[in-house]
Amino acid sequence: MSTLWQNALLIAQDDEHGSTPFRADVRIDGDRITAVDAPYAPTSALAGDADAPRSIVDATHLLITPGLVNAHTHSWEILVRGTSDPLPLEIWTLLSYPPTGVEPLPERLIYLRTMVAAIESLLGGTTALLDDVGELPDQSPSTIAQVYAAYDAAGIRATCTGVGIDVPIVDRLPFADEVLPAEILRASRESMPPSADVQDAYFGFCAAARALTTGRPRLRFAVAPSAPQRVTDELLVRAAAEARAEGEVLHLHLLETRAQQTLARTRYAGRTIVEHLDELGVLGPNVTLAHGIWLTAGDLELIAASGATVVHNPLSNLKLGSGVLGWRALHDAGVRVALGTDGASSNDTMRMLDVVKATAGLHTLTDPDYRTWPTVDEVLHAATVAGARAAGWGDEVGSIAPGRKADLVLYDLTAGTAFTPLNDAAQQLVFAENGSSIHQVWVDGRLVVEDGRCTRIDADALLAEFREAAGVYLAEALPRWRAFQSEMEPFVREAYLRATASEGHENEEDHR
Repeated sequence: MSTLWQNALLIAQDDEHGSTPFRADVRIDGDRITAVDAPYAPTSALAGDADAPRSIVDATHLLITPGLVNAHTHSWEILVRGTSDPLPLEIWTLLSYPPTGVEPLPERLIYLRTMVAAIESLLGGTTALLDDVGELPDQSPSTIAQVYAAYDAAGIRATCTGVGIDVPIVDRLPFADEVLPAEILRASRESMPPSADVQDAYFGFCAAARALTTGRPRLRFAVAPSAPQRVTDELLVRAAAEARAEGEVLHLHLLETRAQQTLARTRYAGRTIVEHLDELGVLGPNVTLAHGIWLTAGDLELIAASGATVVHNPLSNLKLGSGVLGWRALHDAGVRVALGTDGASSNDTMRMLDVVKATAGLHTLTDPDYRTWPTVDEVLHAATVAGARAAGWGDEVGSIAPGRKADLVLYDLTAGTAFTPLNDAAQQLVFAENGSSIHQVWVDGRLVVEDGRCTRIDADALLAEFREAAGVYLAEALPRWRAFQSEMEPFVREAYLRATASEGHENEEDHR
């Protein structure tokens, strides 16, 4: 199948144009972009041409961009969207990721939950995502098979993780021995199996999950030791080696909160977490680091030298009060920065256009020198090109150029008011567009969304089925999870307050 859009307005995010709009003809054949040329001769000139595309579209009224890439999200959180006021991560987690009292989801509910993530993403112009799935109470080949099946059916491009944790939850909290009752400390530590057993099970799962992507070119697997403070060094080093050997992303959460920074100060004998990762040989160009808020200037140098990507999640960071990433400091240091929504319980949406606008606006508050504020070009680069790298697709997606995958979003410039009047399509895409102008979404050369409708699935029926199934599951589960959060909150609050008030923060060299 070949399609030619004539005289389209493009934001190509390619090396030549970046985010500067220009007029061009775009042709796709199969799953690839095959030509981006100066506006072509009238359609009549193609008559009798054996190589003429099967579909020729007058795209004068269309803006074509690369699909957005959501470089960090958690599909598990679809289930708990709207359950929490703004709370610190350490307290929010007690409800959104309770360590006890979680019954395994029926496999059909996992499929439906993931389908909701896919539908919301596609309708909002996201064509690829990195899903740090977060399955509770644990992952298995059968659970991730449902995640793959949903993404495959919807037609989106997805990198899905297997999450590894072998450190008890109490030992991931600063001041745990001082604030938690002895019986909670003991129960948590006794419940964690020996690290060797955890690793054997985890890497066995990774092998099985990886094999399930065979024959599915839009699906990839990523190794994901959850965060340095949540895993032993042995698991972390083994995970890094396996990810490199398999050519996969190594995904980590990194310094999302001050509490994590406080914990690191005691755990790593005066070194920062990033210095520790560097000494272990974990950092590299295949490494994706979610958040990266509390980084020192030295950390930035190490990350930049390694070629790793930091994924900025501004809306999640705002809801959880985690802090503000040092946008200009990371860029000045040469760190690649991508964008993510984070999960649907900490954001609470999968809409990347919301993240794009928040990124462009948030960092005007961190420095009065407006020359340091994010540019539209930087923000769109983070949402496309850098996101593609973070999700493990390299330069296959993220820009419009011959040879790239045909992952495209087509906006109708005459629908609604976002592009009226049309002064600068890039500026208006970032600050004015909310997704309502999206006419079509293409992934891998296939039309997956047209005029607000997913073309490969019956979204209405799937959403209705999810509402019913989720309601049944949550009617029993949510009260139990809320009770656990209420029981634990006073202790975790004390640790959180101590961490945020710890001596040394005001003197600690950081990128701000």
